Amino acid sequence: MNESTYFSGRVSADPHRNRLAILAARLASEGRAILNLSESNPTRCGLFPEGVLAALSNAASLEYHPDPRGLPGARQALALRLDCEPDDLFLAASTSEAYGWLFKLLCDPGDAVLVPKPGYPLFDYLAGLEGVRAIPYRLEYKHADGWFIDLDGLEQAAAATGARALVVINPNNPTGSFIRPAERARLVDFCSRNGMALISDEVFLPYALEADGSQESLGGQDGCLTFILDGLSKLMCLPQLKLGWIRVGGPPALRGQAMARLEVIADTYLSAGAPAMNALPLLLPGADAFVARTRRRLLLNLGVLKERFGGDDSPFRVLRCDGGWIALLECPRIETDEDLALGLLEAEGVAVHPGYFFDFEREGCLALSLLLEPPRFAEGVDRLGRFLDRIIE
Repeated sequence: MNESTYFSGRVSADPHRNRLAILAARLASEGRAILNLSESNPTRCGLFPEGVLAALSNAASLEYHPDPRGLPGARQALALRLDCEPDDLFLAASTSEAYGWLFKLLCDPGDAVLVPKPGYPLFDYLAGLEGVRAIPYRLEYKHADGWFIDLDGLEQAAAATGARALVVINPNNPTGSFIRPAERARLVDFCSRNGMALISDEVFLPYALEADGSQESLGGQDGCLTFILDGLSKLMCLPQLKLGWIRVGGPPALRGQAMARLEVIADTYLSAGAPAMNALPLLLPGADAFVARTRRRLLLNLGVLKERFGGDDSPFRVLRCDGGWIALLECPRIETDEDLALGLLEAEGVAVHPGYFFDFEREGCLALSLLLEPPRFAEGVDRLGRFLDRIIE
């Protein structure tokens, strides 16, 4: 019997690795040290909030009090921060799990959700594992104003697919673009007219960099059914604690129906751990100070990148970065972005992400993490500049 008859088509066992992964493995086997200028794991960048271990030692975590929405004390502390009601909140193990819950809630197998392009590649997996189709809509760039949603294309995608939900990332990963005030009103109206839910992933919301100050959460409005996602992974650089949350909003009757159904899903899994939930009220008071410290690092590294590549006579261009952890460097299109990344890794031992990782439509875009310790980031930028200067000579 063919092996494929045993398994779901949702999960592939294809062990294929891309060319960058293969080269990195070879260089590591040869003893070459790699400076990972695409590092997005904060625990490898020396970013740790204070008091984490003490917060996790709460004796209450030895007791089991299952609650499908999450422990009341954790939700009450979070509600104070978000200016909402504790019952509007559901705690999950991560925002990835939260996406899975929402796709279960909103979609039947074969339904579609609209996701941004460029965007985070995990969407295809998250949707596919729920039997849902992830249909891209375009973000367009105008230098130096930044990124905009192609609203006409969004309307066309909804009409063609009958999508059940619109996913926005506020700010987007990797473009760093916030939802603009005019876009916010259009998106709420769009979802209301089309009977769609709005899912806003706001894990990077506190990390405004070049934004103009108009950025805000899409929560707290009742124009359409809305789900706001966030978690400790980005807010306090603690992905290992595995705690995320969903804030439900929208018209009262529709919101109530959504929460009743979401409670069934959450009760089936009960995945958020007691230690992380009990730690949350102790960690949240330090969140703003920690975010401010992390933002200073991001801004410092962005400044180094712009100083090296952002001059008026430079053949390179640092794209506007309103927020988040990633900066985008646009290079002359003399090679594909993959070949640029491969050449950089081989010649200088520096790893970056090529734009095609995020479904960029054109070549010559490299994605760099701003999380690295500033001396390490500056060294990586120096090596990157040395390599690119040789390429364009």
